[in-house]
Amino acid sequence: MGVGAIGFFPSFLVTGLNVSSFGITLGTVLSLSGEIFGAIAGFYLYRFGFKKMDPGWLKHRFWTRIQTSSTSQVFWTIILLRLIPFVPSGLVTAGASLTSISGPLFIVASTIGKIPAVFIEVAVVYGLIHTIPVSYQYSLAIMTLVIVLVIWTKSKRKIQM
Repeated sequence: MGVGAIGFFPSFLVTGLNVSSFGITLGTVLSLSGEIFGAIAGFYLYRFGFKKMDPGWLKHRFWTRIQTSSTSQVFWTIILLRLIPFVPSGLVTAGASLTSISGPLFIVASTIGKIPAVFIEVAVVYGLIHTIPVSYQYSLAIMTLVIVLVIWTKSKRKIQM
């Protein structure tokens, strides 16, 4: 759930962990429920946070267009963007939180779009887990973690300067 609420951490890593730890059925259920509940939490957190921010940046043409979109347009856009497994979930959730769509409609649209996307993600991850040797999987996981830590550390240093 935290991965979905944070929105920038690659969910396929958690999906891989779920599938390899709990099997394909329970791993899929855990990944799907985590994605859905994470999107819900993220939606309300983003909506709350955006209300606290300076609204000046929302006057840009792009954000004005998003905010003036009809509920129907937003609903179908959420579904379409959720269907694409590697579109950043947090970006879709944050964008949706800036619109007039209600929480329950967001939940329905997000869930409809997440179901096939998670199944595709599980299929890819399951295939990778069973074709790539475990030693390479651990090496890739460690390299990914190191790269994320280096990027995070560098960005943190830039902020402090």
